[in-house]
Amino acid sequence: MRQQFQKGVTFNVIPCDKFKDICFSINFFASNNEKTATERALLAMMMVDRCKKYDSKKKMSKICDMLYGCSLGSRVLTYGKAHCVEIRSRMIHPSFVNQKDSLMNEWFSFIKEVLFSPMFNEELFEENKRILLSKMKRREDDAQSYIIGKAFETAGKNEPLEIKPRGSEKVLKTLSLSDIERQYTSMIQKDQIEIVLCGNFDENEMVQYLSKLSFSQRETEIEFEYKIREKTYQQISEEKNQPQSNIAIVLSTDTTVTEEDFSVLKVCNGILGQLPSSYLFQVVREQHSLCYSIYSSLVSYDGAMIITTGVEKKNIEKAIQLIDEQIERCIQGDISEELLDTTKQMLINSLRHSLDEMSSIVSYTLNNAVLNRDFPVEKNIESIQKVTLEEVIQCFSKLKKAVTYVVSSMEVSNEQDQ
Repeated sequence: MRQQFQKGVTFNVIPCDKFKDICFSINFFASNNEKTATERALLAMMMVDRCKKYDSKKKMSKICDMLYGCSLGSRVLTYGKAHCVEIRSRMIHPSFVNQKDSLMNEWFSFIKEVLFSPMFNEELFEENKRILLSKMKRREDDAQSYIIGKAFETAGKNEPLEIKPRGSEKVLKTLSLSDIERQYTSMIQKDQIEIVLCGNFDENEMVQYLSKLSFSQRETEIEFEYKIREKTYQQISEEKNQPQSNIAIVLSTDTTVTEEDFSVLKVCNGILGQLPSSYLFQVVREQHSLCYSIYSSLVSYDGAMIITTGVEKKNIEKAIQLIDEQIERCIQGDISEELLDTTKQMLINSLRHSLDEMSSIVSYTLNNAVLNRDFPVEKNIESIQKVTLEEVIQCFSKLKKAVTYVVSSMEVSNEQDQ
């Protein structure tokens, strides 16, 4: 059930009796830019660290223990042109501890404190700023994260794709506490809000609890999906001190998540590189043994696809050649009905399996809410079942390479001083 309580504030309630927990997820959406993303990443960390009533880590830990080990966390994501701050909490269903009404009241009271009474001071600000900076540096040191970021920056130059969910180190170093306080006020008062609640409960009763989260109505005109612009193809190489060379290829798909042929694109992605039966896996990994893993994935809200793998330096050109060949064979229609059927069945099995995971149900519901559509899993499955080979070939023909980014490992000299 989806219900709008105020303009721009929507509750999505999912009764489900297969889980012992109840999950609460609140998502704040605003337009995406580098400064905003950086501020919101830091704000998200501060909000779940402490609040006015529970003003120390010890007190935060104690209240979570009292709520039978409830969890509290935050993360930031990008949805094309939009930036999202998610605050999520999970708690055991009160029926397992014989405290139905009191426990639910205490849980929602705790959530209200986190949302509406955050603690802002210089000590907390500086502490979380250091932690966020450390996370950014660790991501730069991770070979795969680094190359994906560089490929997106290049393929999505001057577009939302180049903006990292946590923003940038450069902006972070310039932020002050007043920037975070200003961003919090804007987020609470102006952001589009989607709340998702999943668990074994009565819908109407849960709506009553949710209505206690008093948000004012807001004018929201958030844009989400778009298509990256077609650019002159680039191949960029750099060297880095890392044990393995990495390759990332970004392609424009000319298809976004709201278009009718998006299900066709998902099948294309499965045929090319998402699944163990995919061409990239079977040819580059299995037949030629050039890598341990290789896969393609869709960047759904940006109209893009990315292929990533790690290889030995001597095999970089061979790997790129083989990847290009698999893309081309798909464009030329070298796809069997058997592979098409296998791919469709694997995608359908994955969708059905997602119904057994609470986090997947919450994420799926949120995506539908963001896109303001009624698209249940069974309807999704039906759309995949209907995909034809002709549609797949046509969809592949729209793929255009935007950038190939290579980070090769530095040569290490074995010479020793005499």
